[in-house]
Amino acid sequence: MVPLDVAATWTRILSVTAGAAAAVGAPGPSTRVRGKEALSWIDGPWLGIFDFEGVKRCEREVLEPWLSEHAEPLLLVRHLLLAKPVSGEVFVDLTPRAREAMPEGWRDAPRPVLILAPAGRLRPERRREYLDALSRLRIPLVSGGSELWAIREFDVGLLVALAQLANPAERAAFRSALDPSQTRLFDLQLPAAEAAMLDDLVGARDEEGAVAADLEGLSALHPQAHPLAIYSAVERAHNRRRAEEERTWFSARTVEARRSARAFPESASPCTPAFARRADAIAPLLSGDLQRLFEASELLGPQEAG
Repeated sequence: MVPLDVAATWTRILSVTAGAAAAVGAPGPSTRVRGKEALSWIDGPWLGIFDFEGVKRCEREVLEPWLSEHAEPLLLVRHLLLAKPVSGEVFVDLTPRAREAMPEGWRDAPRPVLILAPAGRLRPERRREYLDALSRLRIPLVSGGSELWAIREFDVGLLVALAQLANPAERAAFRSALDPSQTRLFDLQLPAAEAAMLDDLVGARDEEGAVAADLEGLSALHPQAHPLAIYSAVERAHNRRRAEEERTWFSARTVEARRSARAFPESASPCTPAFARRADAIAPLLSGDLQRLFEASELLGPQEAG
């Protein structure tokens, strides 16, 4: 078991149930884009791969049985089939439950792939390893290329705490360490925190901000493009405007662009009058927002733009 800081863990649980994010990154199957779940662009569940590189051995010993025995069925109903967690080589090997639950023919066509990685624990080159490994795999499941896989990073400390508190003895010990006035609230908040964590893993809770607004706007302009492809273009357009230490690296196409030195700096053309008319027909935008959306549309490319 992992020693838990009672005060810090309890504060984090309360913050997540109050709306703080427990996982961030690219859209998941439950992320809503233009009022519908990202799941609806391609029929069938997404593939989820937990990356445990950087996760301590004692944390893995808590997480692995909890995932297989408790969390996996709850992620299944959230439309995420799991592969076995990876820690070194990235390889797709479905869990027995995923094999049993997958729809007929599911492995025979490209599917969106969501890599669930521990926030703050990844080596800088790890994302390149994802790209190399999935590009080398010659299986239909990942043949959709980089526009169909992406990364969400999760709070590994919170996930470990929730997994550990699923054990009745650990939960009772933690509860007894709380102020007595907090125990009833703990009983109510713990299951809510677990549900919020699982929802965040699949992108179910709304993430507000400029990236989400641009994802919505660009999808309206290119309704046939998959949300992961849309997100990659939006992420790169935003990264152009961020300092190096603030840039994100969640989409596979962003990884490809950085690896090939196309991510930054990139030349950007000014927004055309034709694009401005198309965008304005959907919603009025400030000039800076319009330019950023135009750049994302250009990055999306003709194939994904449909």
